[in-house]
Amino acid sequence: MNRVPVLLSVLLISVFCLTTASAQPRLQVEKPYGYQVGEKIEEAVQVLDSTLQPHSLVGLIKPETKVVVLVGFGGFAAQVPKGRFRGPLWCVDSFDDLAVQRALVAAFRRAPVQFIGIAVPPVYNPAAYGYAENAFRGLPDTSAEFQVNTRRFIDGTQEEIRRGLIPFKEVYYDPKYRLAEKPGPNDGPSWQGKLRWHLDPRKYGLPIIWLIGPKGEILQEPFISNEYDSDPPQINYQYSDVKAAIEKYLN
Repeated sequence: MNRVPVLLSVLLISVFCLTTASAQPRLQVEKPYGYQVGEKIEEAVQVLDSTLQPHSLVGLIKPETKVVVLVGFGGFAAQVPKGRFRGPLWCVDSFDDLAVQRALVAAFRRAPVQFIGIAVPPVYNPAAYGYAENAFRGLPDTSAEFQVNTRRFIDGTQEEIRRGLIPFKEVYYDPKYRLAEKPGPNDGPSWQGKLRWHLDPRKYGLPIIWLIGPKGEILQEPFISNEYDSDPPQINYQYSDVKAAIEKYLN
């Protein structure tokens, strides 16, 4: 048997296959917007304290902290809206989720776990909750109307902290929801919107619980989408789930 033609045919077929494969367009997978597991939160990411002074979010992490539990929630409602409503927070799911968060604070009271609450006003529909229309996202930070409405929101939320409803000792504010509102082409800082989980379909995405390492690294996917009033209720995490996750990073 003459092997030369056979080997030549095999060689030509291999060259053809390689040439064809190299000519095919490669599938480009776009990276999701926002922080992913393992990435570090930038130093530039800011939140405001109760006096409207800015702070680096990462700069709030204490030296002894091993795990940061960052909880985003809907804060004080200046007015009770129409329809079914309970509690003094404008986000009913945030109000209902407080039981989970209060139990977590109690469970890790003596552990190197730091809880940081981030209170968000109803930026998309403020008039429904007693604030001026477009009071938060629609006005510049220097606007008197923005500052009056933000002050009202902060003062009301601080009162709920004093009353013990909100269980966190450290609460900061995001009156324009920059942590989770993806910016337009020429709008907002470069980090804006990066603390919204890319798979969260909710309009506000609250409540949300992030677990963050001592250097600002995202430890895992956040706990999201507990919707207590949906039919049937959609409960994606419970106290025991978050507790087990925190304990894993402490060991």
